[in-house]
Amino acid sequence: MYYFTYDPWIGKLLYLEDFYVMKEYRGFGIGSEILKKLSQTAVRTRCNSMHFIVAEWNKPSIDFYKRRGASDLSLEEGWRLFKIDKQNLLKMTDEE
Repeated sequence: MYYFTYDPWIGKLLYLEDFYVMKEYRGFGIGSEILKKLSQTAVRTRCNSMHFIVAEWNKPSIDFYKRRGASDLSLEEGWRLFKIDKQNLLKMTDEE
């Protein structure tokens, strides 16, 4: 599952929301082929990069992406993921 988004410093990018290969099918090149198709889609639609999030504990996935040239922005550029939950969104809408 992916979608397109825009970053003012980067331009158009493909955001990979979810990517999963079931355990019994790993090691057959399925993940590599899916990533290849996603890369082709990004290039064909004039994206400047592909972004995604990987859990820190998921070392196999981190290694998979790094072998294919992915950069860990949390380490290299200091980016951190934040969220504002619905309760706090509602709280801010009531502020004057």
